[in-house]
Amino acid sequence: MKKVLLATTALTMSAGVAFAEVKISGYAEMGIVGETVSDATQFHQDIEVTFGMSTETDSGLTFGANIDLDETNVDAWDDSGTTVYMQGSFGKLTMGDTDGAFDFAMTETGMGTAMTDDHTSHAGYSGNSGHDGGYEGQVLRYDYSFGQAAVAVSLEMDDSGADGDNIIGLGGTYDAGVAKIGLGYQDDGADTIMGLSVSGEASGFQYVANYSDLDTDGTHMGVGVGYTTGALMLHANYGVFETVAGVETDGFGAAVNYDLGGGAVVMAGYGSDVDGDADGTYDGDQFSFGLGLSF
Repeated sequence: MKKVLLATTALTMSAGVAFAEVKISGYAEMGIVGETVSDATQFHQDIEVTFGMSTETDSGLTFGANIDLDETNVDAWDDSGTTVYMQGSFGKLTMGDTDGAFDFAMTETGMGTAMTDDHTSHAGYSGNSGHDGGYEGQVLRYDYSFGQAAVAVSLEMDDSGADGDNIIGLGGTYDAGVAKIGLGYQDDGADTIMGLSVSGEASGFQYVANYSDLDTDGTHMGVGVGYTTGALMLHANYGVFETVAGVETDGFGAAVNYDLGGGAVVMAGYGSDVDGDADGTYDGDQFSFGLGLSF
């Protein structure tokens, strides 16, 4: 019954345009998670459902939107996990819960998956978000690809009413085959962050190295390696933040994935230095083991 309804909806939408489509995808996981600070181990399960909608006009422009089922409370100041985009020969324009231009250009050192993202939750890990999220995370980004290169510019407007500065980002990538290079820049009016990432893969091996510099806060350096053979993927990453005063905070993460086929993956993850103590130190460990299912 649901399949019939979905097909009817898509058919109705396509009456006035060249093409229209509604897709539903999902993800679920089940297993065990634990951490050493409180010495707690427990069962874990999570479910995500995403609706994707796209349409193509007679002139060749593509419009689309995506939303998570559990993130539907959208107001004027909050993207709430949704994105709306339009795309054509001019490039792509995206608004909502999307990466700024800095994150667009930088490659993360994390690889594979873990139930609670243990391998990318440690104190030394950077997701390269730059200044994204400074104003409710409502990002407008334009990106354009040509040959082996791509460029992006992003804007997150000040919605505080305090006449502050908007967050502006610039980014670019170039894929040279043996290595992909990314350069990112983002400014929120108070701080500027600049970064460089280099990544590549060959014969089942993957590598990523990135470096970023934040004016008033210090620097971050991260490296990640991975190896895939058949259905097995092995991964490890390390990162360290250093303040302008020379104080370092680092961490290590690892993940193992085994693809069972059909969207099912056995996952194990580990992260060191994931919980901060009262004195500001990070000395806890976090781990998980279970099954991820993509639909």
